[in-house]
Amino acid sequence: MFKIGIIGMGRVYDYQIEAIRDLKEIVVPAVCDIDEEKIIKKPERARFYKNFHKMIKEEKLNAVVISLPNILHYEVAKVCLDEGLNVLIEKPAVLDIQEFKNLVKISREKGAVFVVSLHYYFAKEVQWFKRKYEEEMKKELGEITFFRSGFFDPYIENGKLKSFAKSLNGSWIDSGINALSVIGRFIKDLKISESRLNFIKEINRDGDTQAVVHFDFDSFGYGLIETGWVYGINCKLSRYRFENPKKEIILNHSKQQVILKEGNENQIIADFSKTGNRLVNHYKGVFSDFIRHLKKGSDNVDFAYYIHHLLFDAISINGKIKECS
Repeated sequence: MFKIGIIGMGRVYDYQIEAIRDLKEIVVPAVCDIDEEKIIKKPERARFYKNFHKMIKEEKLNAVVISLPNILHYEVAKVCLDEGLNVLIEKPAVLDIQEFKNLVKISREKGAVFVVSLHYYFAKEVQWFKRKYEEEMKKELGEITFFRSGFFDPYIENGKLKSFAKSLNGSWIDSGINALSVIGRFIKDLKISESRLNFIKEINRDGDTQAVVHFDFDSFGYGLIETGWVYGINCKLSRYRFENPKKEIILNHSKQQVILKEGNENQIIADFSKTGNRLVNHYKGVFSDFIRHLKKGSDNVDFAYYIHHLLFDAISINGKIKECS
């Protein structure tokens, strides 16, 4: 049994705690949030703390989950890892790549497990298609030649950013990493060819409102990821085309479905829409994987570094276009 404390009881916490209820190997003896009113959300028998320093000092924990606003991730994770605590941290783990390297260095020096919660990696439709593609469908479809992933949330209404979204650091930071978690499962050599992040000061001083990032991969592959808060929709889709031009696969992340498109015909070939809340399903995967890492003393640092690097590269090259040649 692993004793895991949770630091931060915001919107993500609700899905996390529901997922944990179905996992027999995890118990949550303590939770922490600066908002004392959140005490009503704590698990039965769990102790509530307002100060995470006090919690990790007084509780005999095997690990902590860090689910705070992004800007607080680095400092809190650094303290916990310095204490030798194993850490599961929400995505994005940090807000620049050097901070990521620092946390990895500390975890290695202290012998602590450091895992980033890339919850879309564990989406049921993604797992199903990954397995089926590798085991049998790749023979028919061939290599992936194109992808288009769109992750959209209705976080701007009537020209105003919803208050909770201010801590998300823009649509690209918040959703780009989700899309990269999905695409990165299938393509290991993504390179950014162009990025366009749209910042509108009158609407949003806390990050971009929409983004389009273009990628190259292999010698002939091409793709793009789009994120946005301005369209008034909650929709997450990833489309894949292959060497076989007659067929396309659509992962409807919002509905937890896999769709085969052939000509004008769409066929649902896997449907997980009745298996429960999609984010709870994601976090069941996250925590089951974290248990595996705790038992093995391993981490997901290599993959997490790969997609964080792409995430931040898109910001650093924003608006720069290669010369025409």
